[in-house]
Amino acid sequence: MVLLARGEGDLADFARDVLAGRANPEDLLYRSYLSEKTLDAAFADVDAWHALPESEQEAAIAAAAARTREEIEALAALDLSDTPPEDEGHDFDGGFMKSSW
Repeated sequence: MVLLARGEGDLADFARDVLAGRANPEDLLYRSYLSEKTLDAAFADVDAWHALPESEQEAAIAAAAARTREEIEALAALDLSDTPPEDEGHDFDGGFMKSSW
């Protein structure tokens, strides 16, 4: 959560709410903390994935394990001893998650 809270966007705001005690991590499963703009971008990414030729999908899947290991190693190397970012007072009251997938 600390890493997410350092970022920007909907998930960073949610992580700051969790760290501030205004939300629980499992709330993400039951409430939408994502703006319509973010959801629309995610749906567009899903559509783009499905539009890829099968050979490109297979190449991306084959490279995923190595890319994931690299990202995990980079995250493990981060110094988390810094103080968490300032809380901006977000208090999301998201409704139910969009279920059009």
